[in-house]
Amino acid sequence: MNRGQAMSEKIFKDTRTQIGILKSRGVVIKNKKTAKQIIRTINYYNLINGYKEPFLQTTMPYEKYLPGTTLDEIYALYEFDRKLRLITLEHILQVEKQAKSLIAHCFSKEHGHKDYLKLENFDNSGSKKYAFVCELLGSLYKKIALNIDKDLSISHYVNGKNYIPLWVLVNTISMGDISKFYSNMLQHDRNEVAKRMRWGIRENQLASCLFFLSTIRNRCAHDERLYSYLSYTYLCGNKYFNYFRITNNTNNFFAAMIAFKMVLSEKQYTAFQNQIEELFEELSSKLTIISINKIRSMMGFPNNWKRLKTL
Repeated sequence: MNRGQAMSEKIFKDTRTQIGILKSRGVVIKNKKTAKQIIRTINYYNLINGYKEPFLQTTMPYEKYLPGTTLDEIYALYEFDRKLRLITLEHILQVEKQAKSLIAHCFSKEHGHKDYLKLENFDNSGSKKYAFVCELLGSLYKKIALNIDKDLSISHYVNGKNYIPLWVLVNTISMGDISKFYSNMLQHDRNEVAKRMRWGIRENQLASCLFFLSTIRNRCAHDERLYSYLSYTYLCGNKYFNYFRITNNTNNFFAAMIAFKMVLSEKQYTAFQNQIEELFEELSSKLTIISINKIRSMMGFPNNWKRLKTL
C-alpha cells in the first residue's frame, strides 16, 4: 500500500471516538449514553453524513456545525426522513396497484390478455420507438423466465395453459417496468388508461408521473435519504408547476407531491398531505438551531405549498 492509499483509507473509529469528533466540530452531546445508543443503532455514517448538511456552518477547511447544534436535532431530522419514506411508499403502492390493474385491463380488453409480447400491439413507429419496444419485450421475456420456478401463479399458467395473462404478470414486475410498459403502449390505449386513472390527466403526464414516482419508490424501498433527494428524471410540466411558478428543479420532493396530486383521488391526496403537514409540525417542535422552513426549502416547497391541497 502506498502513502496516498494509506492517507485516503478510512480507519475504524469506535463510538467514543466518533462522539469526540462530533464534539470537536461543535455538536452538543446532551446525554452520552443516549448518543452512543443512537450511533450504534443507526450507524454513524448514515446518520451524520446523511443528515448533517442543514446544520453545517462551514465545510472548509474542516466541518464546523452551527453554534448550539445538538445530536438530538440531527437525529430528529433522521426520524423525520424515515417516517417520510414510510408515508410516501404507502401512497406510491396505492398508485402502483391502480396503475397495474388499469394497464392490464385496458391492454387486455383491446389486444387480448396474452398478446402483450407482440410488437404490433405497441407504439413502434420510428426507429427510436421500435428500439424501446424491443427493449421492453426483451425485459418481459427475462422477467417471465426468472419467475417461472419462483412464482406459483406464473408456473401454474405456464405449465397448465402455456401462457401468462397480463394481469398475472403485472404483479411480478416493478413499478419502473410498468411505467415503461405504459409509455410504449399505443396512443389510444394510453389515453384510455389515463382517463380511467384520474379525470383530467393527459397520457404524457401520467407516463411522467409513473416513471418519476418509480424513482422515489426505489429510494424508499432501499431506505435511502429522501427529503433532499433529487431524482435523475424530471416531472413534466403541468398546471400545478404553473400555479406555483416553478420552471426548474422539478425533480425534488415537492415534485413528488405534485405527482401524487395528479394521480391520487382527492380523498387519497388529502390524507397524504395531512400526514406530511403533521410530519413538518412534529419536526418543527424539535428544531431550535434551524427552522422548518430551511428543511422545506431543501425539499423544494414554496411558501404557499399548502394550497396544493385545494387546487
